[in-house]
Amino acid sequence: MLGPYFYGRAITALPGVLLMLEHTSPRALSGMMKAMGCTVVVPMSNHTHAVFNGRTWSSSDVGLLRSEILLDLHEPAPNTFAVIRFSSDMQNRGWEEAEGKLHLHNASSEQLSRLQRVIRGALALSCTSMHHRQFAFVAQSLRDELMDALDNLLVLKSDRRSGQRAFERHRKLVSKLDEFAHSHPEIPLYSEALAKELGTSVRTLQLAVQAVHGASLHQHLRNKRLWSLRAQLARGTPATSVSSAAFANGFSHMGELSQLYKVTFGELPSETLLRSKGS
Repeated sequence: MLGPYFYGRAITALPGVLLMLEHTSPRALSGMMKAMGCTVVVPMSNHTHAVFNGRTWSSSDVGLLRSEILLDLHEPAPNTFAVIRFSSDMQNRGWEEAEGKLHLHNASSEQLSRLQRVIRGALALSCTSMHHRQFAFVAQSLRDELMDALDNLLVLKSDRRSGQRAFERHRKLVSKLDEFAHSHPEIPLYSEALAKELGTSVRTLQLAVQAVHGASLHQHLRNKRLWSLRAQLARGTPATSVSSAAFANGFSHMGELSQLYKVTFGELPSETLLRSKGS
């Protein structure tokens, strides 16, 4: 008998990311664990202890998994973890790429402290009195800070050094892509047309987005337009409707959009708009 069961969760959304803080009682769980695209699990306490599929998980170990795995978890004491779920598989970023298993990375105290600080900062900011439309504008910088802290921990130093020049080229190309996408929010963005506009090949453009954001070109552009839509709905002018804002941001299938929006932000587009008009 493990004692009374309790479970608490705080959650916020960043572009392409769901960030959750979970506090659990002592427990034993078995079953399938789905990672969505990619999931990173970060201990948030100095006293974390768990046994995951026969492997000891200590307070200095950060877990990475993709796809889904069989789960046999034993936690003899209360634990607090941050769970970072990415909508893409984050392949080719320099992290472990094998699917169907748990990868444990032993972090230095400096690496772990930095990552924990970024996570707590993002969660704390989302819980402040800041208006949700303001949070939408700072969410990308929070995601960038989170990605940098994760790369610092999960990417091998040798890979970081050898790939720095290529990463800088990719970053500049993605910046040009984002500028073009921002100035043409209503136009369908196809790979061939984008590559021609930016003076590069489709393959180079796809590799650049994958390297910088860990997502496919389609996922990256879709995420940007989702956040643009959310910011527009959050402004909530009297003339704003969900359909007009959706079409202005390149979305034409309302049923598909509602489902995608719900998965990304935890609410329907109409709920965002209604809350903004009532504030």
